[in-house]
This record gives sequence, structure tokens and C-alpha cells, in this order.
Amino acid sequence: MCPHQKNPQSKQERLEERFEKGIRLLLELSEEGVPIVVEGIKDITALRGLGLTGPIHALTGHNIVSLADELAEAQRLLILFDFDRRGGQLTRHLINQLEGRGVTMLHNERHQLRRAFSWRVRVIEGLKETDNYSKGTKF
Repeated sequence: MCPHQKNPQSKQERLEERFEKGIRLLLELSEEGVPIVVEGIKDITALRGLGLTGPIHALTGHNIVSLADELAEAQRLLILFDFDRRGGQLTRHLINQLEGRGVTMLHNERHQLRRAFSWRVRVIEGLKETDNYSKGTKF
């Protein structure tokens, strides 16, 4: 082991650990009742498959303004659009609509989740593919 290396974990083990922490964070937020906003129905299905039971809202069937109107009563909110260019654009548009409405958006948590998941999945519905993996992991 190199003298400057503090942790003998492999990169893959560190990524897997970060992924597990991301799943735990999602579960905690869901248990606290924090609304999570995703792009579509498949994203909701993937999150439910991971065990999330709290409120999840989808952009499908709305435009950004009507979705913002629906979410304006939330105290805290996690926007979990896909980790691609379109997801980033939609996130910015929704944030712009929610600014000034008193909703606290969980930016740090979104960043943590992006770091935890984006090495493995680029779209939220891709978390469904990790469903079997997560059921065998103690969160």
C-alpha cells in the first residue's frame, strides 16, 4: 500500500459504498415525507421498487408551471430529474418557478445523490435495474 493511501478500499468498493449511502438518503427523505419530483412514471416505479413510500410527483402530464403550482405548498422538496443534460435543464426551470414560493429545495442532497448514482445510472428509472442489488444490501 502506498504511504499516501489512507483507505485500502478499491475504487469500486468506494463507489458501491457511496451508492448505498445514496439509497439510504433517499429512504430517509421519503420516510420524513419530503416530496420527491421525478420526470416520469418509470422513475416513480423505480423509486417504489427501492422501498420509498413517501410522496413522489412526476412531471409527466404537467408543464413546469403547473407542477410548480402543485408543489408550492411543500416546505422541503427534492428534485430528482435524470442526471443528463435535459434533466439539468428541467431542474433549473422548476427551481426558477419555485423560487419565491417559500419552498426549500434540497440542492445538497440532489448533489449527493448525483455523485452516488451517476457512475452507475444516468436516468432515475435505471435505479430499477439495481433493485435486486439493493434488496440484498442492508440499508
